[in-house]
Amino acid sequence: MIRGPASVIRFALTFLCLLLPVLGHADTLRIAVASNFAHTLQTLLPEFEKETGHSVEISSASSGKLYAQILNGAPFDVFLSADTDKPQRLAQQFPTSESTRFTYAIGRLVFWCPGECEYPLSGITANNLTIAIANPRLAPYGLAAKQTMDAFGLTSAKVVTGENIGQAYRFIESGNAVAGFVARSQVVAAKIPSEQYWLIPDEHHQPLEQAGILTAQGLNKPAAQAFITYLLSTAVQARIAEHGYDPLYD
Repeated sequence: MIRGPASVIRFALTFLCLLLPVLGHADTLRIAVASNFAHTLQTLLPEFEKETGHSVEISSASSGKLYAQILNGAPFDVFLSADTDKPQRLAQQFPTSESTRFTYAIGRLVFWCPGECEYPLSGITANNLTIAIANPRLAPYGLAAKQTMDAFGLTSAKVVTGENIGQAYRFIESGNAVAGFVARSQVVAAKIPSEQYWLIPDEHHQPLEQAGILTAQGLNKPAAQAFITYLLSTAVQARIAEHGYDPLYD
């Protein structure tokens, strides 16, 4: 029990001394994340925020759109792309960020068909489906989808294009497309039965190695360094694999 003004003052000073390290180091971290990884990231952040005291704000879009925003001065500290190309290009623009590039996930592409359709894709004719994909110019998963369609001779199929993989998913979910290409992480998150989708073999498209980088703004931000350490830890990587990504560590 606290008694008298002196005790109150001592308590307040003690509490302030305990709080100062947290106040001194806590920061707001701004992360630009590719659409396919947004849900997974959201499940990881509460633990990171609790452990570090930092708060995190995320912005999700296609990798290409986020890359353009960063080049135009968007105030992000960390960029989590769905490929390795855009972080590499960003490092060329800001050479001081070069050493901070890292791979954080290995993505997989699936063909999702909520209704009845044939598998594999070689059994699908070009005129019986409206296929949803992400924009190949902006989204690495969209480019992988286009490469897969080319590999299976679906070049004349009717295609509806979403700006990012999230929009492609919504086209299929809403029935605006009968089927389409989405990230395995999306169907895992939605608990879609495995018989409704087909995992695309890697040889049909470029690898979906997902890389991140600190922006020029995030280079001297301890919260950004702490986040990368957290994201690449063995325990967190095991959780990422549970969300539909191939294991980063053997």
